[in-house]
Amino acid sequence: MLALSACSDGVFFVPGLTGAAPTDWVTRSSDHAWISPPGLILVMERQVRGRTEQKLALPNRTSLAGDNFIYLHTVSTPNPPGMRLEEALSGIDGLPLPFTEDDLSVMRGRDDSAGALAWAEWTSGAGTTCVLAMRRLTVEDRALPARVTALDMVMRNCVPGSADDALAPADARHVAFPSARGARQGASQRILSPLAAPM
Repeated sequence: MLALSACSDGVFFVPGLTGAAPTDWVTRSSDHAWISPPGLILVMERQVRGRTEQKLALPNRTSLAGDNFIYLHTVSTPNPPGMRLEEALSGIDGLPLPFTEDDLSVMRGRDDSAGALAWAEWTSGAGTTCVLAMRRLTVEDRALPARVTALDMVMRNCVPGSADDALAPADARHVAFPSARGARQGASQRILSPLAAPM
């Protein structure tokens, strides 16, 4: 059983739900992305079990196998419980390489103006760093699509550099505001002070 907690109270993980059978991903234009990470290559979207999912492809400038990406899915439940790690990972076919469950036993965390960010780190010992980062974005943190109460985000990013370099696409300045069409009509525009308490 996998039960984890981050340094921040804003993100926590409990054993989750079994993922629905996957449906076909559809390519969307970059201006439909819910967030605006630097270096965005491709936006894919699908509907699963009554929710919408996006997978954003990021560049991989390392020799490590596997894709760098940001996976997001909508949450429509009023006052949703904490982020479910297993449910989030089911949308990306499980834990991405090079991470193992042992890596997830030591999570780091911090708060910024977009809420709580938690991540695990992996280093090659030769200058390559990978992060598996997770956060929940709520209406308190950013504009959201209509009838959506939160966006759950998982990012795998490996870079020739530091953990801060690898975490850059998940930074508040890239996730707190959607791209041009990312927030649908009816989304809240409330902005929370960085000094406000996390959820």
